[in-house]
Amino acid sequence: MAEPDAQLAPRVLIAVGDPLLRRVASTGLRDRGFSVSATNEESAAIVLARSFTPDVILVDLLLHGPGGGTLFDALRASADCYVVGLAPPDAEDARIRALRAGADDAVSLPISADELAARCQALLRRPRQLHARWDPMAASMVRIGPLQIDLGRKELRVRNHDVPVTRIEFALFEQLCRRPSEVCSRVHLLEQVWGPNWVGDTHVVDVHLSNLRRKLQQNAPELRFIHTVRGIGFRLSNDLLRAERDRREDDALSASA
Repeated sequence: MAEPDAQLAPRVLIAVGDPLLRRVASTGLRDRGFSVSATNEESAAIVLARSFTPDVILVDLLLHGPGGGTLFDALRASADCYVVGLAPPDAEDARIRALRAGADDAVSLPISADELAARCQALLRRPRQLHARWDPMAASMVRIGPLQIDLGRKELRVRNHDVPVTRIEFALFEQLCRRPSEVCSRVHLLEQVWGPNWVGDTHVVDVHLSNLRRKLQQNAPELRFIHTVRGIGFRLSNDLLRAERDRREDDALSASA
């Protein structure tokens, strides 16, 4: 089960068959400030990858997927997050294959909770290359799921409803949209929006983004727009990225019909 502060803590999904590893990793990561969901069921892992919206998935590379193939393949194809493969020392081929197939990291077991936590934190500090190819801000009018962003007029719309945002709120959100799957640190946002000589409380960013969240969700209350990665910064939510992916798939189907 997810912890009560799941809105704030970095989320890790653990999908491994070994009950001892699953228990040690879950307890260790929770003790280090992560929100954790764990399973040894392949079908449950696929469901949790969508419903739990993890920031990082730790997956046993030897587990089979629900439709054949490996669970790693199924999760990598369906989840917009970091995926780390876990395998015993004699499964070097599985680790190499996973790295070549898009894993963000692959580690040999056994591994301590301290190292797992450190690897997760390291991943969350850098952008995923998979998303570096998508630049949603290349045009002056941009759509991301139900959002419309007018860069020229500095306006936001959600489902064709105007969202009354301040100059600072728009500038902060523009920075998140420029790095859609990367965590933007508070320091980065302060430097980009307030300038490099800003002197003051860094949590001024939290105040403005909290107000922006409330405004955005008025016309789409079922969606999270901005995800807080505790101790690091902010990024666009998996909900929003998934809505954009679904929109583009629907557009492609309509075009081919």
